[in-house]
Amino acid sequence: MVMSIKRILVCHAEGIGNAIELSPCLRTLKEVLGLELIYHHAFGTLNRNNNSNIFPYVVNDNYHISGISKFLTGCDGLVATFWARDVITHAPFNQIKLLNDIKPLSMYRSEVDTYMDIARDLGVPEEKLIYEAECNYNKVDDYFDVVVANGYNRSGAANWSVKGYPGYPKVVDLLIEHGVSVCSVGAKNEYVEGTKDMTGLNLLDSFGVIKNAKCLLANDSGMYHAANALKTPTIVLFTATSIEKNRDSRFHRYSKVLGRDDLKCRPCQDKRRWNKDCKKWKCQDIDPIHVFSMVMGELK
Repeated sequence: MVMSIKRILVCHAEGIGNAIELSPCLRTLKEVLGLELIYHHAFGTLNRNNNSNIFPYVVNDNYHISGISKFLTGCDGLVATFWARDVITHAPFNQIKLLNDIKPLSMYRSEVDTYMDIARDLGVPEEKLIYEAECNYNKVDDYFDVVVANGYNRSGAANWSVKGYPGYPKVVDLLIEHGVSVCSVGAKNEYVEGTKDMTGLNLLDSFGVIKNAKCLLANDSGMYHAANALKTPTIVLFTATSIEKNRDSRFHRYSKVLGRDDLKCRPCQDKRRWNKDCKKWKCQDIDPIHVFSMVMGELK
């Protein structure tokens, strides 16, 4: 790293989960290199919802080009992720020097570690990389034993809906029968029947509900990643997705994984037509009783 670099722009894109997986890199850049970080989320879920700052490591969390321009004065360069590779070719970003080698994502390498290449490119030695990170949340007065994040089951891009888990209602019935308090968070159309409806909250309030919970039950979605930054124990269901890409044991240290390891088609998403060629989605066939037992074990 060139010692004259003091202030950089971090350009990122896509959804909440991707942003949370960037947070260990942001913490490393701030705490190891002492950099002032200006964050720009180019597009995606965060941009559409105009959510508040989710990172404790950045100067600002501004998602619009009209707002980010005033922060660019004095930036010594920018770093970008794969999702933002096209965005940075346009003004005002193309006027700033790119400081990292943008790496493509792989189904066989964690996204957290791929993003950490930014810190490596800026000179952080391997032994100083920080994989534990936090995210912001609002303090709320709602407490539940289990929070269910029904991510992608009923919303999101069509090719991500297969990352959902159709067995949530059966699991919830079992939990409630055993006196467990359960709520749902996420988008309004991700409510799970039988739970207390906490869907439709803003992002930081949703994070607050998760922070207060004894356990989060989720599929591979943004709330699962956030729970690890919030240090909330999590049971995560990996269906049509890649465990290797979307879990890093150094960051996702609060999660226990359930998935169909017996299926030879794993990791999912590895082939170009994966979401068109698969007709059975056996990966979604995870026994609800097994899921229930895992959650109850976490509550003991």
